[in-house]
Amino acid sequence: MSAFFCCKKSDNPVASSSTNKIQGVTTFAVIGTSIYAGTINGVFLSTNNGASWTAVNSGLIYNSGVESLTVSGTNLFAGTYTNGIFLSTNNGSNWIAVDTGLTYIYSLASSDTNLFAGTFGFGVFRSTNNGVSWTAINTGLTGTYIPSLAHHDKNIFAGTDHGIYLSTNNGASWTGVNSGLPNTFVLSLSFSDTNLFAGTVNSGVFRSTNNGVSWTAVNTGLPNYQVFALGVSGTNLFAGTYRGGVFLSTNNGTSWFAVNTGLTDVNVFSLIVSGTSIFAGTPSGVFRSTNNGTNWIDVTSGLL
Repeated sequence: MSAFFCCKKSDNPVASSSTNKIQGVTTFAVIGTSIYAGTINGVFLSTNNGASWTAVNSGLIYNSGVESLTVSGTNLFAGTYTNGIFLSTNNGSNWIAVDTGLTYIYSLASSDTNLFAGTFGFGVFRSTNNGVSWTAINTGLTGTYIPSLAHHDKNIFAGTDHGIYLSTNNGASWTGVNSGLPNTFVLSLSFSDTNLFAGTVNSGVFRSTNNGVSWTAVNTGLPNYQVFALGVSGTNLFAGTYRGGVFLSTNNGTSWFAVNTGLTDVNVFSLIVSGTSIFAGTPSGVFRSTNNGTNWIDVTSGLL
């Protein structure tokens, strides 16, 4: 975004100021060969690599916008902007509310039997029983807006409105890990082997090779866009940006180049890799590339 817009694939520039909801595809999840897309109109499923999509919203209160999706075992969770969290145990065929009052869900992540929810203004919550109950886990966490969450081994990272925080004890306590990182909104987090990447508001992408102890800007060729999404496919790192489309790095972020041929909407709020395909979520729908971003095609049939 050119102006300041906060948060991940959540509160953003194409939203109206009164609702703060994205118009378009905000988030993805993959279970086997099934691809799920979260939108302002609920969750959609494709079982044919994006060729067509079907709404899977039974029991889901979705008109506030599905901001995040995550998979834990065979369970699929959907976080919404004002209606909390929903769980499906049958691949999206049916949903039940599992939020006990939680609202403004911006990010979700799972690690073993722990489910983490990042909120807009209320920090991080954890459930150890598939969402039946939740506990606030904010000790040491000064950023309360949580656009992004990621886990690696036993480490949980939270991207916040005040940089990045690390928990090594399932969220019982948090420590800021921001050396070399501006005090900025961290919109996206992604691991590639032992490298952790952070996409930010107007400061580009940063890389840490030591679990966040220190950070280095890796923005050569990447203009000063807001980086809403990061995706990894083998040795390829993709950055989804607002107004700039998709950028690709083949050298761990050392340099970037735009890969937007066929991408007719360059506001990219979500990315996911499924097999040899990468999907980009935009306000106009979903685009797919099967050649590492060299070309994109619109695969929005039945969606939005």
